[in-house]
Amino acid sequence: MELIEKLNWRYASKAMNGKKVAQDKIDTIIEAASLAPTSSGLQPFEIFVITNPEVKEKIRSIAWNQSVITDCSHLLVFAAWDTDTADRINKMFDHTNSIRGTKYEGWENYRKMLWNS
Repeated sequence: MELIEKLNWRYASKAMNGKKVAQDKIDTIIEAASLAPTSSGLQPFEIFVITNPEVKEKIRSIAWNQSVITDCSHLLVFAAWDTDTADRINKMFDHTNSIRGTKYEGWENYRKMLWNS
């Protein structure tokens, strides 16, 4: 129940407080996003961490001029894949195999199924 209580507490930030988020917290957020369940397990997105003020200013101009874009210490931009390609599928499967240190037939059959879909 504690998780549900914490989820009910969450809210959208309307303004930043000027504090810089510690890098270890940013790293944890990025790792959590990479471990989140996604369709086909492919993590079909890239996450860009933007800290450069000039880049954030350019993004702000196309993001309805929201001040939170430039006032935050780290801006996380999720860029979704436009399509699943064999290269993208292979990159994710190869990465997973590298982490697990193994391949197995069922996993490789799943890779082939995704290539064909």
